[in-house]
Amino acid sequence: MATPGPSSLFLRLANAWAHLSLRSDVDDIILELLGHFSLEKIYAGPADRETYQHLVKVLLSQLDTIFYIQRLTLPADNLHIGWYLGFLVSWEVTLRSVEFVLQAVVDGRESLWDDDSLRDRYLARFLMSALRILTLHPKAPANQRARDRRDRFARIHRLLEQVFDSYPGPKSFLLEVCMEVANGLHVDPDSLGLPPRLRYELPNMTAELYPLAACLSPQYILELAPRENFAVSWLSQFLALRDVSHFVVGASVQYAANRETRDVRLQSSSARSRNAILNALDNVRLPSHLSKMDMVAAFSASFRVILPDTLELSRQSLAESRIDECELDALDALCARLKERQVIHRMSDKESMHNISQVVRSISLQDDPSGKAAAARPGLYVMNCSSCHFVGDSQLRLSDVRLPPDPVGGSEIRLPPGSKCVQCGEDVSVVREIPLLRQAYELLRPLEPDADTINVERHLPTQFQLCPPKVESSGTFNAGYSNELSPAEPRPHSTEHHHPYRERVLAPEPTPPGLHRLVSPALSSPQSPYGRYAPGPNRTEPPRLESSSWKGKRVLDYTQADRNIMTEPPPFSTETLPLYRSGPSGADSLPILPPTEGSALEPPKITPLLTPPEKGKSKWRMKFTGPRKPSVGMSADAGSMSSTALEAQKLEEISLGSLSTTTKSASRTKIGKSINVTLSQNSTLALFWTQLSIYIWDVGTSPPTMTRAISTESTCILAAVAKLHLAYVIGTRDQKLTLRIVNLVQPSTPVVEYRISSSLWCKSITIDREENYVVIGFENSTVRFFKTTNTEQPREDRLHSLYHSDCKGCPSVDTLAFSNDGLVLVAGTRNPRTGLIQVYRWGFPFLTFQELTTCRYPVPLHESEDNGISAAIIRPGSEGHENVVCITTWTQSGTPVLIQPQDGHRTEIRPEASGKHGKLGSRIQCAAFSPGGRELALVNDKGYLYQVLNVNSSPLDVRRVAVSRELTARSDSFAMAFMVIEGEENIVMAWADSSKATGWVKKIPLTSLARC
Repeated sequence: MATPGPSSLFLRLANAWAHLSLRSDVDDIILELLGHFSLEKIYAGPADRETYQHLVKVLLSQLDTIFYIQRLTLPADNLHIGWYLGFLVSWEVTLRSVEFVLQAVVDGRESLWDDDSLRDRYLARFLMSALRILTLHPKAPANQRARDRRDRFARIHRLLEQVFDSYPGPKSFLLEVCMEVANGLHVDPDSLGLPPRLRYELPNMTAELYPLAACLSPQYILELAPRENFAVSWLSQFLALRDVSHFVVGASVQYAANRETRDVRLQSSSARSRNAILNALDNVRLPSHLSKMDMVAAFSASFRVILPDTLELSRQSLAESRIDECELDALDALCARLKERQVIHRMSDKESMHNISQVVRSISLQDDPSGKAAAARPGLYVMNCSSCHFVGDSQLRLSDVRLPPDPVGGSEIRLPPGSKCVQCGEDVSVVREIPLLRQAYELLRPLEPDADTINVERHLPTQFQLCPPKVESSGTFNAGYSNELSPAEPRPHSTEHHHPYRERVLAPEPTPPGLHRLVSPALSSPQSPYGRYAPGPNRTEPPRLESSSWKGKRVLDYTQADRNIMTEPPPFSTETLPLYRSGPSGADSLPILPPTEGSALEPPKITPLLTPPEKGKSKWRMKFTGPRKPSVGMSADAGSMSSTALEAQKLEEISLGSLSTTTKSASRTKIGKSINVTLSQNSTLALFWTQLSIYIWDVGTSPPTMTRAISTESTCILAAVAKLHLAYVIGTRDQKLTLRIVNLVQPSTPVVEYRISSSLWCKSITIDREENYVVIGFENSTVRFFKTTNTEQPREDRLHSLYHSDCKGCPSVDTLAFSNDGLVLVAGTRNPRTGLIQVYRWGFPFLTFQELTTCRYPVPLHESEDNGISAAIIRPGSEGHENVVCITTWTQSGTPVLIQPQDGHRTEIRPEASGKHGKLGSRIQCAAFSPGGRELALVNDKGYLYQVLNVNSSPLDVRRVAVSRELTARSDSFAMAFMVIEGEENIVMAWADSSKATGWVKKIPLTSLARC
């Protein structure tokens, strides 16, 4: 291929690509750049105006280059983000960088006011790149809800307004667009996502970007901005076309950085994509204050880097296309520092870290070539056979050879009579250690970084001690947070500037709540006959009114429009797609049929939980009406809860007729007919399942919608669901177990199937937050980790391996639970003879475990009402707080407790003694920590939902906040979890009644509980 003319900027971008691509220390590089600039600007004054302007331009150019490459690193929505976390800048660092830069521009007005290019070009390009990262980043902080992100974007919006006020006059097109983007994110953080096809098909720089992907072809580019489409906003069209241009330019830069020689016709395909983008821009309907010529000029300037024949369209006053020396010098300086490793971190020194890891791994394989044993201190011995073969320390120990705990270098060890060489089979009698190998391992192993842990922890909010201030309801910021967001100093001529954007947002019109809500599509993939294409909050779909009158009305009307949405045909022909999908294991999915009367997709009934008293009726009449019958499937006691909390709660009823019919026709036992309920821990999916069928529902919608039905073809024992995968275990009468893992997003992916060759029975199951593993707990204190993507040999951990080599009659692993940040796994066991509860902990990447001995909890055995452990969950420490473990049981005397593993301090969970919230008791059905970890929810045998407002407070504030179904024993037909629905945290309870073939879903918004 004839590469583009080697312009100075193109060559520097290729050089920067080689130094910045797929680095694990992007956060550290950005923080060092910001820190270096902070020290530089201490002495910046009016006398050094030009020097300070140069410093700001250099910083903006370097940050823009970093975020440009980061944009090309973001994974598509159908990929595991865990594989990419190490290469991505964290969301928090990105947002704070934007705030830092904007505040520096506001504060530096005296030195920067006369340099228009700094704001119109350098600042605008940096903001466009950084805001796009914030919009599409797959790993926003785990403890931030949509409301919190809106507050964070409000700070950026306010700072950008201050920039506009401090620097009056006309602004460049890109800077005006930055204001529009900031306003859009301030209103709805998920409103500016990618179109469906780009979300799932855009490549990333972990692979080659050339030849150009199909979604970057001219045919699809023209579909991004069709001529007659008014449903999609102009801003979404503009950002999508800008993303496409980024990838087209990036493919040529990567081609040059890789020193590629293959002819992939990249220049010609890039030219065709460029022409398609410029044609599509003509269909974008801009607001009146923006110029279409300036928009086209901005795209032309970016394409001229790789296609010098692109026309020059920018106006001289905007200087959109000129490449000045400052930008080139900035990239040269950044590449020089990276090349000389002045920006250094242990994780960033890829060559030395890779070599250390290779040496350590080689020593471990010498110790045990099979790779099954994980010795704490590998060793290597030479045998006295004729060939002097080597044997590892672990191999000798597996052969029952007693080795000294602290061997002396070169010491000889006698072998038992009749010992054979492991390689040649000759008789051997003595082995001698090679001490150099063990010494090298002991010196290098501490230097090997834990890359997986570092990559994940970098995206957690705990790396900063100061949290951003809250935005008050009036829209003003807390003045106590330094002074960095105080209004800019007024200037005589600033009031004369009337910005059309400001005029549009001063007096927004009220909008019914239903208009802001988008239809939540089913989770089924594009290939699913009755599924919508791409679920997610970023899709722009026609709004759906959920009530006939939105002011003060809570009960949703199931209108004809709703029926049309649920039954409308897919945007492609279903004739070519089978109604049954068979995996390699032979598991057929049940057909998902359109909703008909009496079917499982019958519209849910939404029952208001509180009816206002009728006017004109006397209160004494209640004494003669008898006890009021409770709502179906719900306990009647709600005396301790406020009307505000009850009004916000929705009880939605769903029909499970087809599930019950399938079960009754195939099962004769009571257990076989029962309907179990499972809630996802990282999505809004729920399972209503029996031994023969699994129905997947999306409870995040109102009403809930069924997305898929699967036939298990055998007796289903355990099931768990996450955002991307369903895992279930089936068994036979001879106790042969099979684990099946189904990809819910890509049905074409084969079902992953493990045949578990063991006599141990399974007791618990969970899926990790990143969906890399399915973890199953077995009898005899055994835990196994199964990969979700392939059928490699599962890893097994025996919790009692420190005490004895073979477990017989040891307790089962009754509970398994991941922490909300996904970094910790805990397992709970209870001794069937003594009643002692023990908790075991794994830390990411879950290779080793340890018992939390301070969390041991003896609970006496009572045969009559003893259903064992109901929950053993952990809240990882953050923001200065310690780890907290919660243990609950369904027993007579096992009061739920909170334990701090560090010192063993424990607190019993009890409501206040006044009796206002009733008695929590010791029979607990389930428990869960909130995503932020500050709150805890529990459900007891009465079906009462209790909320612990702050687990770090003393005494605990325990309140009863909702009611559900009363339970006579611990049941698999009841589940509770925290879920984020439409940007707000909710406590979701779901239960089923097989006799009525009905399920119920109850959602309790935390915002309503906060007002109680």
